[in-house]
Amino acid sequence: MKARDVARGSLTALPDALFVSALGTATSALRHASSDGPHLYLGGAMGSALAVALGVAEERIERTVVALLGDGELLMSANTLWSLATYRADNLVAIVLTDGRYSITGGQPLGTDPRFAEVAHALPGLSGTRVATPDDLQRALLELPRPALVEATTDEHEWPGPSPFVDPMEVRIRFAAEAVRRAAR
Repeated sequence: MKARDVARGSLTALPDALFVSALGTATSALRHASSDGPHLYLGGAMGSALAVALGVAEERIERTVVALLGDGELLMSANTLWSLATYRADNLVAIVLTDGRYSITGGQPLGTDPRFAEVAHALPGLSGTRVATPDDLQRALLELPRPALVEATTDEHEWPGPSPFVDPMEVRIRFAAEAVRRAAR
């Protein structure tokens, strides 16, 4: 799978979810797949998307919240998995794009196989799986108990390209409007 296929499949499987991404491949893929939809893009905040998504999930308990992350980013904030398992936000899914590289900075290898799905299994209260096909991704997103971590292996080392600049205040306003719009239904 390509990163944008994971983003597109996630948007299709969870159309009413609130998506959070920090930067790099995950943000570029999400923006491309959603035609720059009203998601929370945290440009320049590497390592923060899962923690922010946990906060959004606690605030918007009626909505599914998805953190779309790169594997390098999650390595920088792996301790957040323990918080996710502890607080057991049953409306939160973390999707990790796993290619074993720091894609945004030139494709340097991570230097380790992080095995995020195995870490999730080791933490009580957190489910996890590794997927490699669009069908497996959709099944995992619809069937895994939450909170969940889906490690989506991307076998093509393709960076979706840089995300054009977006005004952070505009992103915040659009995301906040989306978060309350569907809650009001």
